[in-house]
Amino acid sequence: MSLDAFVRCTCIRDGRAKPHPFPDRFMWDEAGSPSLSGDPTEEEWEAHDLWVQESCEHEGYLVSESLGNITRAQHVREFLRGLQGNPGPKFPILLKKVVYDGTHTGDWIPVKDSPGLLREVELVLGSSDILTEGEKEFFESMKRLCEASISTGNPIMF
Repeated sequence: MSLDAFVRCTCIRDGRAKPHPFPDRFMWDEAGSPSLSGDPTEEEWEAHDLWVQESCEHEGYLVSESLGNITRAQHVREFLRGLQGNPGPKFPILLKKVVYDGTHTGDWIPVKDSPGLLREVELVLGSSDILTEGEKEFFESMKRLCEASISTGNPIMF
């Protein structure tokens, strides 16, 4: 099991995607993902999912990152708790919304939280001399996700 995150591109929202197979049923869900209204059949979902993958040159995603497995998430969580000291918490978004579990899926970080998350990530990256290669890789991936979220106005999805 692993923890993966992504930020969608804006091609669909900006009208640069190829036409949807069911334009009258197309909608955005609460997380900002393309979806279908009503009670779609399995075949309609398959056609929709295929369309999302083929809708633009980005295949619907601007940034997609594998953040690691459950062990890495636990290690990062413990590392952050050790870094924050008193008074804490210095890393509330990272601890409560990113590494609280190493396998969470289906949730997201709203774009309004992305600047705060980026500040937390940059604070950690500012201590790069104490980071292992794995930790550095994790936080650099998080930085790319935050920057993509801010630039597109789309949430970070898990």
